[in-house]
Amino acid sequence: MLDGVKLCVAQINESGGIRGRKVEVLAYDDQNNKKIAREQAVAIARESNALAVIGHYYSSTSVEGGRIYQQNGIPAVTSSATASEVTEGNNWYFRIVPDTNRQGKFAAIYTKAILHQDKVSIVYEQDVYGSALQRSYTRTARNLGLQIQNVWAIDTETGDIDTIFEKITHDVQEDTKPGALFLALQDHEAAKLVRLIRDEGLGLTIVGGDAIGSESFPRIFEGISPRKRGDGHYADGIYATTFFIRDIGNFTAQEFEYAFKRHYGREPDDMAATSYDAASVVIEAIKRAKPKGDLTQSRERVRNQLTTFRNVENAHKGVTGRIYFDEHGNAMKTCPFGVYLQGKLISAPVQLKPIVNIDAIIDFHKKMEEGRILALDDHFMYKTTIVYTGIDINEISNIDPRSGTFSVDFYLWFRHTESLDYSKIEFPNAVGAIHLSDPIMKMRIDDISHSSYRIKGDFQEEFNFRDYPFDSQKLNIRLRHKRRNNNDLLFVADDIGMQQNGDPQLMENPKGHPIIHTEGEWHLQNVMVFSDISATDSTLGNPQMFHDTADTDIDYSRFNVVTEIKRNAKNYVLSNLIPLFIIILLGYAMLFVPPQGPPFVARMNLGVTALLTAIILSVRASSQLPDIGYLVALDYIYFATYALLLSGIIISVAVLVAYLRGRELLVKRLEMIGRVVQPLYFFTAIGIFILLYI
Repeated sequence: MLDGVKLCVAQINESGGIRGRKVEVLAYDDQNNKKIAREQAVAIARESNALAVIGHYYSSTSVEGGRIYQQNGIPAVTSSATASEVTEGNNWYFRIVPDTNRQGKFAAIYTKAILHQDKVSIVYEQDVYGSALQRSYTRTARNLGLQIQNVWAIDTETGDIDTIFEKITHDVQEDTKPGALFLALQDHEAAKLVRLIRDEGLGLTIVGGDAIGSESFPRIFEGISPRKRGDGHYADGIYATTFFIRDIGNFTAQEFEYAFKRHYGREPDDMAATSYDAASVVIEAIKRAKPKGDLTQSRERVRNQLTTFRNVENAHKGVTGRIYFDEHGNAMKTCPFGVYLQGKLISAPVQLKPIVNIDAIIDFHKKMEEGRILALDDHFMYKTTIVYTGIDINEISNIDPRSGTFSVDFYLWFRHTESLDYSKIEFPNAVGAIHLSDPIMKMRIDDISHSSYRIKGDFQEEFNFRDYPFDSQKLNIRLRHKRRNNNDLLFVADDIGMQQNGDPQLMENPKGHPIIHTEGEWHLQNVMVFSDISATDSTLGNPQMFHDTADTDIDYSRFNVVTEIKRNAKNYVLSNLIPLFIIILLGYAMLFVPPQGPPFVARMNLGVTALLTAIILSVRASSQLPDIGYLVALDYIYFATYALLLSGIIISVAVLVAYLRGRELLVKRLEMIGRVVQPLYFFTAIGIFILLYI
C-alpha cells in the first residue's frame, strides 16, 4: 500500500508537485489493531499537518480511525476497507473499492447464474468485514432461490478456529453433494481452511470476497503443494471478487505496472494499484482545493473537492478504472471476478456488468431470453464473455517511418468458454485484410475452446518525429470483434500463456531470439499488452435509437499490443552529426585567421562554406523524413549550428571594420569574445540536448 502511494507522490513531485510545492508522505502503522488505530488516528488528526488520510487496511481499524477523523475534520480515503460501516454516517470517509454489500450481492449472483450452483455453505468471520459480506451474500442468495445449507461463524480473537475448520472439512466430506462454499474470511484464515479442504481432495467450488481475491492470499501457499493434487496450487479453481486484475486493465493500468516494476523491481499487487489510485484522487482534490493558511479550513476544502467526483462524466480516471462516489462516499464500481490458475488470479471466464438504463438497450427481451442479460429484482446485468488472448511475436521488420508501416510475424491465440466467430475479428490498423480462417491448432478441453494462428502482416502507425533522431516510437497491433460489443465480449491479455515464472516473454520470440535485429536502426524498449475500449457514437439509423435517453455509444473491446522501439542514435550520430561537428570546428577555426589583407577572404570563404555545407546536410537529413508540419529535434540542432556559424561571420565582419578604422583594442576584444563565447555556446547547447534526449 505504501509503495503504491509513494510511487504516485514521486511522479507528482517529479512533474513539479502541486503548484511548485512537493508532496510529503507520512507513514503510520496501526498493526491491524483497533486500539492502536485509534491512537494513530489521534496523532494524525491532532499532531500532524496532514491534509488527508489514505487507509486503513482492515475495515475494523478503518471504523475506529474514522470516528477520530470525523470528530477532527480530516478527510480519509480507504483503498481496501470494504465494510459498509466505514462510510455509513461518516461524511469524511471515502472508499475507492466496492463495498461488502456490492461484493456479496455479486458473488451470490455469480454462484447461482454463472457457476450454476443450487446449494451453498457459508463460512464467515464475526468481524465488521466478514459479517457484512455474509449478510449481503445470504440476502441475495435467498432472493435467487440459492439454498443455504450450512452457515459457520468463527471468531479469530476468542475461538479455536483450527477445531472449527476441521469440523467444517469433515461435514463437507460427509456430504455427497456439498454444492459451493462461500468464504467471508480474511486471507490467512481462508488459507487455513482451503488447505484442509484441498488436502482431503475435496473438489467443491469455492467462492470468496476481496480478501481471497487479494494477491496476499496465494502467497500464503508459496512453496507448498497440495498432498492430493500433485503440482497444482491450493488456490487453483477458486473464484473471488477483486479490485484489480492486470489482464483486464487498460493502458493506464499497464503504464502503472511498468512504472512500479521499474521503481521497485517487482510486480504490483492489487493493494499497490488501489493505493496508487487513492493517492492520485487525494492529490487531485488537493490541487483543486488550493489549500493555504488555516489547516482546518484546508482539510475541509479537500473533503469538499472529493465530493465533486460524483458521476461517470467527472470521474477521476485511475489505474483500477473511473473513480467517483455516491452520497455515502462509496465507489460506484463493478466487482471484477477472478479465478485462480497456476496460483495467479486471472479474469473469470464470465463477468457481470450492471445495466444503468434498460431503455437504451435494443432487443432487451430477446437478450433476456438468450441469457445474455441476467435479472435480480429490479436490477439487470450483462453476462459478458471473456476471451483470453495471447501473442508471441516472432519478428518485427520493414519498419518504414516515411510511410508509417511495419511488418510483423506473430502467433495469436484465443481461449474462451462461449462460442466465438473468428471470421468477425478484424485488425483495424492492418494495411491489408487479415482473415483468421486457418488455425494452426484448434482443440477443446472440458468447456474451454482454444484456437491458435500464425499471422504475417503489414500494419500502419502514425510515427511521431518531434524528438528525431533521438525518437522513440510505438508500433501497435490492434484487434476487435466487428459484431459483439464490450457488453457482450471482452478481450483480456492471457498472462498465463504469455508468461513463464512471472517474467514477460514478449521481449523475445518463442525461440529466444530478439524480435528486432539489434544491429539495425531500432532497439526494442518494451512490449505492453492490454485491453481497452474502442468507442464511437451513432444511432446507425435505427428508429429505436431516436430518443434522448438512447445509448448511442458503440463500444467494442479492443486487444492491443504496443511495442516501444527507440532509434539507434549512436549510428545516426556517427553518420550524420559527426560531419556536422567537423563543420562547426571549421567555423570556429575561421576565428583564428588574421583579418588583415588577403587572408580575410579565405576567412570569410571558410565561414560561408561551412554554413552552406550545414544547410546541405540539413536538407539531406530532412529528406529522410515524411512531410510533417512541425519541427523536430534535429531542426533545432541545425538552427543552433546556423546561429553559431553566422555569429562567426558577423564577428569577422566586425573585426574587419574595427581593423580598417584602426581600433586595434576593439579588434582584440572581438576576437577574444568569438573564441570564448562560441565554445561556451557550443557546450551549453550540447548539455541542453543531452538533458532533453539522452
